[in-house]
Parts: sequence; structure tokens; C-alpha cells
Amino acid sequence: MDIITNNFGLIFLILGALWLIQFGLAYWQMRRFYQRMITLRQSGLTAIGLSGNRYQGRAYAVLTIDEDDRIIHAEQFSGWTVFAQLRPMPQLIGMPLQELLNNEANLPISKKLRSACANAARDLQAARGKGEINTLSQANLGIV
Repeated sequence: MDIITNNFGLIFLILGALWLIQFGLAYWQMRRFYQRMITLRQSGLTAIGLSGNRYQGRAYAVLTIDEDDRIIHAEQFSGWTVFAQLRPMPQLIGMPLQELLNNEANLPISKKLRSACANAARDLQAARGKGEINTLSQANLGIV
């Protein structure tokens, strides 16, 4: 017990350093994500969909559509660590947006990821109908 009392300041210093490292890694992940979003936005209308929660894990889907409402880029983002990154979903490329919304496609993706894709598709459809490209959805994700 005496060792802990004598090194109380050292313990807080180590915890503070670990917190700063975690903050830096989260910032690095965020910058990688948004750099990729900048690239995708240049191809067409882009939206981010979210599914899941803090305890069961979240899944993000990024969809980009062309003028004919066909998906030209589809990527997923999920994982528990700051090393998670966007991964392509080639099975969605070329699919009409409406087909994704109608759940007609038999896709080899999880239920959580399908829900994230549907959320992004609804945001894209709403943006296309209203002509509002830079609006945000209720979850502060929407169109980017």
C-alpha cells in the first residue's frame, strides 16, 4: 500500500499519457476517414449511414451515387479499435439506390451493415428529391 501512496503522482502521469495517446490515435483515425470522404465527394452525391449502438458496436456505410441514382462507391467502416478503416463493398457497385431501399437485393452483408446502407440510401434519396446536398440527418451524419 505504501508503494501506491508514494507513486500516486506517477500513476496519474501514466494515465494522462495513455489518455493523450488514445486521443491522438482517435484524431488520426478521424483525419483518415474525412480525407477519404473528400475523395468520394468528388465522384458524386455522398452520404454516411449509421447502424448499431455504443455497446453492440456501430457500423457505418458510405455510399456515393451518380446522376442515374446508381451506386458508384460503397464502403463500410466498422471495428472496435482506432485502426479500423473504410473497406470497399463491391457487391453494391452498380446497384440502383431504390433496389437497396426495397431490400430486394440478396447481399452477403450483416443486418447491421444493411441497416447502415439503408440509412445512407434514404439520406441520398432525400437529398436528391429536395436538392439539398449539404444537409445533415438527425444523427448528425447525413450528406457530406
